[in-house]
Amino acid sequence: MTSILEEFAYGNLSPEVCTFRHDSEYGEVLRVLSLNEERLLARLNEEDKNVFENYVGAQGELNRLTAVGNLIYGYRLGLTMTAEAFVGMDDLIFGKTNN
Repeated sequence: MTSILEEFAYGNLSPEVCTFRHDSEYGEVLRVLSLNEERLLARLNEEDKNVFENYVGAQGELNRLTAVGNLIYGYRLGLTMTAEAFVGMDDLIFGKTNN
């Protein structure tokens, strides 16, 4: 069996890739979002469509950066909690030993 770390290193695991059920709350919100985007684009002229598409692209990039930051923060927090469970908070922060 390959380890999770190996799978991650080879690019077989990605925190960005996820599946969802179309009948889930996420799927419903995505459907409503897509429907409203189509309706809005049908009302815009070409210049306004370009502005809107640039807006959507920038929002997507901001969402990506936020997701990466949240993943890193959560990972660090989880590791800190694990370290505290093994050595205790005083040793973790102050480098004390139990001698």
